[in-house]
Amino acid sequence: MTIGQSYIQLAPAESNGSRAARLTTPDLLRLLSAGATGAILIALADGPLRTKELTERVPGYAPRTIYRHAGKLGEIGVLEREEEPGVPSKVVHRLSDPCGVELQRLVEAYASASWSRLPGGAIGAHSWASLAHLADLWESGMVEELNFGPRTATELARVRHGLSYHQVSRRTSLFATGDFIGELQDDGRRRRYALTPKARRAMALVAGIGRWRRRHVVWAGESGLTAQETAALLRTALPLVVLPEHADKRFKIGVVSADRERGEEGELIWGHVEPDGSVLASAAPTALVDGWGRGQVATWVDALLDGPRDDLRLGGDGPLLEACLSGLHSVLWTRQHGDGQPGRSPVR
Repeated sequence: MTIGQSYIQLAPAESNGSRAARLTTPDLLRLLSAGATGAILIALADGPLRTKELTERVPGYAPRTIYRHAGKLGEIGVLEREEEPGVPSKVVHRLSDPCGVELQRLVEAYASASWSRLPGGAIGAHSWASLAHLADLWESGMVEELNFGPRTATELARVRHGLSYHQVSRRTSLFATGDFIGELQDDGRRRRYALTPKARRAMALVAGIGRWRRRHVVWAGESGLTAQETAALLRTALPLVVLPEHADKRFKIGVVSADRERGEEGELIWGHVEPDGSVLASAAPTALVDGWGRGQVATWVDALLDGPRDDLRLGGDGPLLEACLSGLHSVLWTRQHGDGQPGRSPVR
């Protein structure tokens, strides 16, 4: 199954209201981080539930908390509330289709690939809460800076995010606690930070939210993610791939906005495959590349979610880019067990 299938593209004012029209990727991550919000989505996967049934399916949260977060999901068009006649009247909650159904499938797929479950199958509160740290990490622009190597808190404070050094220092501690960045020692004096595999795998959720926003939040023709954001998530995810059969090769990826003039390269990603097969993004362009790929934001995002696509323009060593995209799709959406063997893919 592919995350999200058929849909109708509507303008925000026609579908989800003014609040949804302003819903950014970090906004949605923070909404899901509340825990009850995501648990409500999971609970409604099998069909509509009356209010009492919903509270029973979402253990660990007070009924008042569930009502409040169900209301928030309703405000953004994800949840529908219907009052059945009678005395007393009964309220039925259901996922809107396709908006709510697609978001539920995305959250379920990401949780299945990246999170552990409690004995009863529920997702732990700490997993949901970690999405608030992911929102801050993505919104601050530190992800992009850390793509090019370990950085100190001082270096991260120079990124254009409007945060002071002390705010950056506090956030790096929180990101480290949430296992989104790891702490390195530099000659025993300076602390440097690097992205963890958990942060890189989280780009699957960012990409999925970008597509969900494209389909249900932004105006028709807009992308849900900018070209710069799409390039950032590709750079972040690339080191998860290992391509020993393409060792010592170099490539270039161009991410183009829908409104770019024909022929423009857009946001560029320069990458190379190390002798051991690990893939890294380069900070500087390279003179010669073995393969290149070019496509619009939506095309690259869909490739991460669904696998390689025919509408990507590939040149040079085409199999290099195809292997890279196939590897990304597999590692992002396939659960890795402790023995290192892949489990069931939740995406297809």
